[in-house]
Amino acid sequence: MGFLGLETAKAPAGMRGRRFLAFCADLLFVLALCLLVYRLTGQPDFFAVRAAMDAAQAAGGQDAELTAAVFSQFDRAFRLLLLIAFGYEAAAQTVTGGSTLGKLLLGLRLVPMDPARGRLLQLLLLWVRSGLKLLSLYLLQGFPFLLCCLTAFSNGECRTGFDMAVKVRPEFRGGSRPGEG
Repeated sequence: MGFLGLETAKAPAGMRGRRFLAFCADLLFVLALCLLVYRLTGQPDFFAVRAAMDAAQAAGGQDAELTAAVFSQFDRAFRLLLLIAFGYEAAAQTVTGGSTLGKLLLGLRLVPMDPARGRLLQLLLLWVRSGLKLLSLYLLQGFPFLLCCLTAFSNGECRTGFDMAVKVRPEFRGGSRPGEG
């Protein structure tokens, strides 16, 4: 069975929904971390970005200096947000051996396609995976990020493009394959 060319019938039972909910939970954790970092350091200051946007809009968008200030402030805040997200993901995956807090809550983890892959190599590749995700968000403004994530809905193993790049697959924690337990 398929929907818009996506082979939904091949997907492991419950995997897509769990991955999406894990993503949403991780997004909330990253936003909470950003708020904590903002409270402690004053950065990333998206409130200043909003004030600069309002000032540029009040000037009718004709003031090049105000417009440049908006882009500069947003870029600085966005880069810090991405660094916080990378730190969160790398630390969580290191501690848990392939899960973020969202994946832990939903009983998921990422495991290597090759079971003989060593733990250190697996962790390094998970960090590369996280870096690729955030680099695509920063450099390519999210469109390729969206496409890589959507691939989880078009293949039978629910693997994103980032999973494919580092040869990992999602599984339920405890080692059971989806639909087996």
